[in-house]
Amino acid sequence: MFDLKSMDQMQLDAVREIGNIGAGHAAAALSEMIGYPIDIDIPKAELVSVYDLDSYYDDPGASYAAVFAASDGVAPLNFMLLLREDAVADIVSLLVAKQFGTQMDSSAMTREMVDSALGEIGNILLGSFLNSVNSLLGLTSGITTPGVTHDMLASILSVVAAMFGQYGDIALVTKSNLNVMSNERARSLDANILLASEPHVLEMLLKKLGVISEA
Repeated sequence: MFDLKSMDQMQLDAVREIGNIGAGHAAAALSEMIGYPIDIDIPKAELVSVYDLDSYYDDPGASYAAVFAASDGVAPLNFMLLLREDAVADIVSLLVAKQFGTQMDSSAMTREMVDSALGEIGNILLGSFLNSVNSLLGLTSGITTPGVTHDMLASILSVVAAMFGQYGDIALVTKSNLNVMSNERARSLDANILLASEPHVLEMLLKKLGVISEA
């Protein structure tokens, strides 16, 4: 099995570039959805212990909404869109205003309405991210129907830890933060796109990118 701990800086940079391109496409898709420019931070690509994923973020006790999806095909990837709960109403209200031309008070939104909107947002963002990866690597993967959950960040990330723990204690994750520029000011949505892959899938991707040998 490919050893994530053996990755060198060139290989990490290659994964970071995948995250950079994917986040750029996702930001453009979100911008079109809500009608405001989106700024993205420089993506991170790091090796993280699956048991320490919650420490990868500032406040693992904070409440988050998470949208999960995965790709199919020969190189399955796992995607997660993370949004702090206090940012969820903002992004959903922007989407409603764009689609229906009217503002909606967050108190009038039911959980079903919010989760439906989050599923749509996640499908567009994560699908756009995957399409950029497909284009970069010559793949034809599709994306599964997103699932939505709400919980403390540490609990959400424990799901990721359980998923990757069967393959080893180290996961490679890329993280890109998205910020919306609305009403002539920056409004941080604290929205992160997380991409994680199993070791053998990462090895396949790095071979396609030419940063490890086929031997």
